[in-house]
Amino acid sequence: MRTKRPERREGAVCRGRPRVGISYSDYVRPLLLDRPDLFDYVEIPFEMLRANPHVVPIENCPQVLLHSASLSMAGDVPPDEATWSAVGDWIDRTSTPWLSEHLAFFTAHRTPGDGSAHSAVPIYDIGYAISAPMNEESLDVVVAAVDACSQRFGIPILLENSPLYFTPPGSTMTQFEYIRRLCERSPARLLLDVTHLVITAQNLGRDPIEALHELPLDRILEVHVAGISDFEGTQWDDHTVRAPEVVMDVLRVLARGSGLEAVTLEYNWSVTFPRPLLLAELARVKEALAA
Repeated sequence: MRTKRPERREGAVCRGRPRVGISYSDYVRPLLLDRPDLFDYVEIPFEMLRANPHVVPIENCPQVLLHSASLSMAGDVPPDEATWSAVGDWIDRTSTPWLSEHLAFFTAHRTPGDGSAHSAVPIYDIGYAISAPMNEESLDVVVAAVDACSQRFGIPILLENSPLYFTPPGSTMTQFEYIRRLCERSPARLLLDVTHLVITAQNLGRDPIEALHELPLDRILEVHVAGISDFEGTQWDDHTVRAPEVVMDVLRVLARGSGLEAVTLEYNWSVTFPRPLLLAELARVKEALAA
């Protein structure tokens, strides 16, 4: 068991105007060397650092925020001790002010009839963030996971909303109600992916701004900004294209009425994202925050 540390530490993203950072991809490395003044921090996936500790030049990052997809917060398969320890190690090595995770699950138990009766591996990695059914049973699982992470790491735990393309079977509440109930029952903070919120609202026939106001805005510390693609009338997450204006509309509302500290440009699916487009997106975000 790790020693619990103070919730906020020196070097954390400061309150005041929201800082603007970027999610790490290969094109970010030369950007950090050429224009170290552009971004206030770099958000880095824990899995990338775990696989290759030298893949990211941390020493060139103005500050690091650690993002994870390994704790499977909404699933029934807890992390193994090696994963717990590795996450804790990178929390220390990066001095991240918080740990962000997905309000979803990535691993699950094999079930009878799936061919696992004679398998030596009782669980499998789904490979994609899956939203759990939004009901009381899954809410209990997430609350317990947040408590375990908070006790283990001693820094704020931020949960990121998944994009919904349909309502998960077994749900008894909307995603917005589910997140609100979660915040009532746990100390979790929110990494609100604004693009995911817009996708979810539009796919389910909701107005994104109205949906936003159903969330506890005071729990939002960080947001993600990325693009959206349309395929046969369904909105899809897309980190290779610029954000639509509705995403900036939501960001403007957040800048006025939340405890927002950090805005992350999440254009990390293309290793050659055009720098002029990135600079234009950075300007749009700063303009939205200033407004």
